[in-house]
Amino acid sequence: MGNIPVQHGIATLKKEERLSFRSEFDYVHNSGKDFPGRLMVLLTAPCPENSKILRFGIICSKKISKSAVQRNRCRRLLRESIRLLKAKVRPCHILLIARRGLLKSSLQETQKEMMYFFNKAEMWLKEQ
Repeated sequence: MGNIPVQHGIATLKKEERLSFRSEFDYVHNSGKDFPGRLMVLLTAPCPENSKILRFGIICSKKISKSAVQRNRCRRLLRESIRLLKAKVRPCHILLIARRGLLKSSLQETQKEMMYFFNKAEMWLKEQ
């Protein structure tokens, strides 16, 4: 795995890269494979039909914290981590479910766990 990457390739998040409909979340939740961890649970599912783009969704419920400020920080950490790592991940649908440990973690810890999950799920693209 090596060092925590700063950025791989073009690192902007487009609207079409997000899961937005309940049916898309349900597809990943029902047919995906899950990888639970200390900071998050990562669910992955193959791209349906002809879609060849990495799409992701984030769930951060009130179980994490009653404070919207803290929940939004968790969402920002997950979004920033996926933004920096997305160029090295195979196209698929990803659902990230935040856990309470994310409240006290840093961006580097979040990226490290996400990279571990990507390697475990065999979604990490090998260097050429």
